[in-house]
Amino acid sequence: MSLRKLMLGAALGGLLITAQAQPSLADLVSEAQAEWMLGTWEGTTNDGTLLTHSFAWELDKKVILMRGKVGDMSYLGIASIDSATGEPKYVGFDSQGNQSKGTWADEGGDVALRLDSTGADGAKRKMAVVFGRATGGGLEMRLHQVDQWGYLDYPAGLTIKLKKKESK
Repeated sequence: MSLRKLMLGAALGGLLITAQAQPSLADLVSEAQAEWMLGTWEGTTNDGTLLTHSFAWELDKKVILMRGKVGDMSYLGIASIDSATGEPKYVGFDSQGNQSKGTWADEGGDVALRLDSTGADGAKRKMAVVFGRATGGGLEMRLHQVDQWGYLDYPAGLTIKLKKKESK
């Protein structure tokens, strides 16, 4: 057997081992016990503005598509596994020209999305959205500032309770 074939076999074997070692997004969602969050949710902000947010599987459960609308601003985001690190990552955009990249983590039993955003004007901002079960049922979204060390500021700057929208 030539050295070239041996190296190719070792490289392919390494790829297969790496691919099998990384958990899938579906595995991580299950581990976080977050399947209940899938679907479309509606609620109102403190000023009465309607907020709609949805989580949906796409591409054979390889990504979760997040879409939403609050007032005249719409947003779209994709959560997936970063193939280089095996960690869940996020990328998103909104109708005002903002672009965000983020990471997912546990936050006291809830699911936190830490975001680094760049506005259409180039301004940078850090924030986090924490998703959890609302008292009395439903989904609670909490928006937090993130300090210079990456920790969430408490209490949340805004908390919105959403109810699951019935499927038609």
